[in-house]
Amino acid sequence: MLTAVLALFLSTACTPQLALISSLIPDGTTSVLLGNLQSVKDDNRQRIAELEQKGDWAGLAKFAEDNIAKDPFSAEWRLIAGYAHAQLRDYPRAIEYFSEVVRMAPDDAVGYQFLAEAQRAAGQPQRAVSTLERALLVVRESPLTYHLLGEANSDLARYRPAADAYGRALALDPMLGDAWFGLGRASLRLGRPGDAQEALRKLEQMRSPRAAELRMLITKQQ
Repeated sequence: MLTAVLALFLSTACTPQLALISSLIPDGTTSVLLGNLQSVKDDNRQRIAELEQKGDWAGLAKFAEDNIAKDPFSAEWRLIAGYAHAQLRDYPRAIEYFSEVVRMAPDDAVGYQFLAEAQRAAGQPQRAVSTLERALLVVRESPLTYHLLGEANSDLARYRPAADAYGRALALDPMLGDAWFGLGRASLRLGRPGDAQEALRKLEQMRSPRAAELRMLITKQQ
């Protein structure tokens, strides 16, 4: 259930941290994803889509909070509220809502992933690492969580654990272009140009737009 809201959240994310995992969500438009929110009424799903399309994040935050007042046990409405506040750059409030999602749905990795990205956006990468490590206790075989862990460790210039996390993500899903880029970047920082070149080859084979970015980093390193 929360996975559908995750894709909604990412579909228009506007900061690097919050936009990070949009490319990892399989196909599906907002309307399709909203159709999967079975606990949210049709008219509410339509209103969410309208507010999102307008970029009315304050309106979306209020709409979600009004519905939380009516349905205080809904993790989904809290996820939407956190999304809206993140778009408003109100990261403390977003973190508060995502933390509530984790408390209400502790066995769903999605809440942890949202919380970690909001923490990164708020300049709290160490807290993001801790959050993602907790997520891996819930769902160990999550390429997305490992990828985000690599990003959080990269924020902290911890390139060895970052490379390890990217590697775990790619072992689970070798088509994650952003993880190959992250691995290549971390490999350069660790003095492993051969590994960076291998990551570049993978990106080129995938025809990923990130290949050019990694190629530029490799050239600067030479």
